[in-house]
Amino acid sequence: MFERKHIEIVKARIEESRKFIQIIFGPRQVGKTTLVTQLLSQMSIANLYESADAVTALNAAWLLQVWETARLQKKRSGGAEFLLVIDEV
Repeated sequence: MFERKHIEIVKARIEESRKFIQIIFGPRQVGKTTLVTQLLSQMSIANLYESADAVTALNAAWLLQVWETARLQKKRSGGAEFLLVIDEV
């Protein structure tokens, strides 16, 4: 499988002490989603991946639902860290 070349850079950023939201952005169809999904498969940190591709801009309820789901999954995982990844924001 082809691995995105920036995966080690993003992995290092995730492994740093997080104080802010991390954002990956760039032109369409360059492999951002592929990079993130490959990275998540390599990480030992519990995570939740959601796509906002079909969510309307005014649907705040969706975001609240995703946030609560992430909180519950973090609690269940028992880990100190948890990644919530929202694609196509």
